[in-house]
Amino acid sequence: MKDVAEAAGVSKATVSYVLNYSEKEKISHETRMRIFEVANNLKYVPNMNARSLSSQKNFLVGIIVNVETANKRSKLYQYYDLSVEIQRELNRLGYDVLFLQTKEVERDITISQRRSLDAVFIMDMKETLLKTIANKFFVPAIFIDGYVDDPVFCKVVSDSDAILKRAKEQLGDDFYVVMEDYSNKSLYDNVQRMVKSEDIFINRSDCDLIGFLQKHMNQKGLVVGEILGMQVENYVDNRNLSVVVHSEKESMLLPDTKRIIVSNRQKAIKAVDVMDKLLKLDEPDKVERVTLIGPE
Repeated sequence: MKDVAEAAGVSKATVSYVLNYSEKEKISHETRMRIFEVANNLKYVPNMNARSLSSQKNFLVGIIVNVETANKRSKLYQYYDLSVEIQRELNRLGYDVLFLQTKEVERDITISQRRSLDAVFIMDMKETLLKTIANKFFVPAIFIDGYVDDPVFCKVVSDSDAILKRAKEQLGDDFYVVMEDYSNKSLYDNVQRMVKSEDIFINRSDCDLIGFLQKHMNQKGLVVGEILGMQVENYVDNRNLSVVVHSEKESMLLPDTKRIIVSNRQKAIKAVDVMDKLLKLDEPDKVERVTLIGPE
């Protein structure tokens, strides 16, 4: 840190404020950028033990993903990608990540309890399990794509109303829906309000996707998830499809397949921002409890 300060022409304290993302001191944008550039050139790596002692933080955050046996690989890919985006954002703030995939949540959660976590992100779990987990943590728990109808907990979820509205703009009023077996009940409720039950396919291991698509061959369809969209493209005219994807880059879909982008990158940024505010504020009740991520 002393080397960074000398090269940037500032005090060591200023370097500490900038590299620890402190908002307590008024430091110009130009100075911040110069310090970041020098730190990058000198390959500066923060001393995590020292940071932990000085801030009473461990700079370790947990990411817990439910990988029930019934989950298909297409769904797991989506959450792996989101986990990578969250880890990237956390690393930028100086946090390390403990990643836990669990099939038996209540049993495996004890692994993360042995570690001193500053916060935890929990992905796609049923409401009963979410409440069980939340009661075991005394640090901020942020639920992603899982909804607990309780104002105590913070949630970051896809804006299903906005997604369905965009689908209507692209497909018209009459379309079927193919989606993963998500644990977010509010998502299903919104879909069922707009689409008839016989026109909704949930991608479970015991369900016949090909048979469903054959019955809806001449209809337009909304598919939630890029990998699932690639599967559907094999059996129907892709020009009749709109697929919810989670990145605008490196799409694996056919070029003329319509897309609705709900960015995992934006979801990660918002989730980490909520965590950061919960850890910094003396009044966590002022943090927004529900953050909706809509189409770009």
